[in-house]
Amino acid sequence: MRRRPTPFALALLVLVAPSGAAAVRLTETDTSTPAEGITVRRYRTASPATDALAAFVDLCAARLSVEATAVSNGTQSTGGWAGDAGVTLATNGDFYKTGPLRVYGNAVGGGVPWPRNQTGTDPAYAAEWYYQDYGYFAFGHDWVDFSHTGWVKRNDAAAVEGWAPGMVEDTTPPGVLSLVSGFPELVTEGRPMRCDDPTAGTCFRDRSDMRARHPRTAMGLTEDRRTFILLVVDGRTGSSAGMYGTELADTMAQLGAWQAFNLDGGGSSQFWVRGQGYLNDVDGNNSGNGTRAVANHWGIMAGGGNPARPSHCVDSPPCGVVPAEGGVVDDAGACFRSFGPAQFWRDEPEGEGGGLHWTNAWSGDRPLNWAWWQLHLAEAGTYRVEFKSHPEFGNYERAHYEIVADGASHAVIVDQGRDDAWHDLGEFHFAAGGRQFVRLNDAAGMDIENGHHLVADAVRLTRTDLPASPDAGAGGAIVPGADAGAVSPGVDAAPPV
Repeated sequence: MRRRPTPFALALLVLVAPSGAAAVRLTETDTSTPAEGITVRRYRTASPATDALAAFVDLCAARLSVEATAVSNGTQSTGGWAGDAGVTLATNGDFYKTGPLRVYGNAVGGGVPWPRNQTGTDPAYAAEWYYQDYGYFAFGHDWVDFSHTGWVKRNDAAAVEGWAPGMVEDTTPPGVLSLVSGFPELVTEGRPMRCDDPTAGTCFRDRSDMRARHPRTAMGLTEDRRTFILLVVDGRTGSSAGMYGTELADTMAQLGAWQAFNLDGGGSSQFWVRGQGYLNDVDGNNSGNGTRAVANHWGIMAGGGNPARPSHCVDSPPCGVVPAEGGVVDDAGACFRSFGPAQFWRDEPEGEGGGLHWTNAWSGDRPLNWAWWQLHLAEAGTYRVEFKSHPEFGNYERAHYEIVADGASHAVIVDQGRDDAWHDLGEFHFAAGGRQFVRLNDAAGMDIENGHHLVADAVRLTRTDLPASPDAGAGGAIVPGADAGAVSPGVDAAPPV
């Protein structure tokens, strides 16, 4: 979303002023590639000496995804979480508090938003100093976006991107798979935060601890949104002094970040790589108190069970295109994906296209296993959406679907335990293009008996606002496993839009 805020005076801190302090001098001392799409570089600075590690993540690399911590009631070290999650590289995430455990900003992990009372979005925390001050990066299917911090939205008239500059309160955009928040903002649309005196009270008005040198963690994104950057800076030891906030901002800009945020630092700063463990001084950062357990984390999943198609590449062609008259999106194609613990999913050689998936319905109020069908429409229009039922594998009478069409989200509850046929989810207006989907959640939100199952097979879209034609059929079907944009033989393929 691009929305320019109403112009107003820039208060107290000038984001574009030249810095009176010397720029950070980075000397690269080592480089490695833990997996395809991930490059790790080690840096050393002088005056004072400081160690830093940066991960450069190619969001358009095959079999790569950005993961974040699912909601939990307990903290976990970065390495502990990363080992459980199976990611290749991980850092710590947002600032947090306990009682209850909550992060300062918003959070989404595994495609499931954290409950409001465990995030800084809850009005119950309106009296807290961090309330609504966060910014974030959010990753979805073929996209990555960000929201500016509250301070920037209030004070920087030059900011034109993010979710809604000038409007402090955020809503989580639909289709987010992973989201971690942070503040203050370090680089705003290509402009690093600068102060003549990094210790002055007017420097980083929204976080006073940015005016001293500490261990730091930061996240950034290049302007083309193809590279995600994670930086960890060591401090509090005789060999590594840490960084001021202005030095951290300058470093992120030098590394190529066009947009960047500060994450939890100090004793929380951790940089972990599979097979190597912690590459930074986690004990020194925590003043000799060992490895700290934290609330949430960033993780980079490379290879393994990830789909061959990149998860968040903004330049990817659509996984498939639904023709103007409609079509079938099957679970065997690139536009379908299941999420959650693999041991709770089953595949069967039956159903539309010769196969289907099914899982258990469960009593939780947040999804554990869920699936979606991504929809990229050749033309805008009104379409009837249907799902294929198979009572042998899907018998739950309160299956929870979410349809996101033309920016609006619609919740639909249906009985899957009917005859083996197509059944309506409703009619919806879809925009041309992507970022639209049908999602099936396993969360019942109530006590249920064992033996209730959900089937994820195919969904069908049928255009309902076109003039009737005597030759009109059921529409084209996206061919399972075909190249993006391919449809069944005999149906003209519309170009991606």
